[in-house]
Amino acid sequence: MLKVNRIMEYMSTEIRSAREAMTIFKILGIEDITTDRQRKNGTQVFELPIKQMYNNLVPKPLRFATYESGYVRNVSEHNSSSYQINKTKKRPADNNYHFESIERILIAGWENRLIYLARFIIKNYYQKPTYLISDYTLSTLKLKNQHDRLHDREDKLPFTINRYPQDDVQVIVNGHRYNLS
Repeated sequence: MLKVNRIMEYMSTEIRSAREAMTIFKILGIEDITTDRQRKNGTQVFELPIKQMYNNLVPKPLRFATYESGYVRNVSEHNSSSYQINKTKKRPADNNYHFESIERILIAGWENRLIYLARFIIKNYYQKPTYLISDYTLSTLKLKNQHDRLHDREDKLPFTINRYPQDDVQVIVNGHRYNLS
């Protein structure tokens, strides 16, 4: 695992061209899913093979887009709106702005935006162990599938299901079990 992290760290700092970024995307299974209309507008959208799961337990794909305007954004379905991942800088208060504010640094050039996106993805999604499939993730997916199957057959059962059982609540953190009830 440590060796893979070092390789990813090296890759994220050594990407110097759009061709290298696209090669990294191909190796990592990141697909260009840009529509013809988006391409015409100067937008390019990429989908990672990594999926994120939120409180509804439905895995959603991670998607990022680069825009001709200079923005790079996370445009995943689970976001209520796309959010910018460009670097920021503080703008001091002056006569026009009474408060200190933060502004995004736009990235000029398609190649620079692609390199920035490749480095961002590697740094934030391929070097962090939180996005690896763990036993917890697998068991959560299994529970979701079992729940869905049970819910589909619930009306056919000869008994009722107590949706709010008064069982003990247990949490496992770093291999230690804690009772919360």
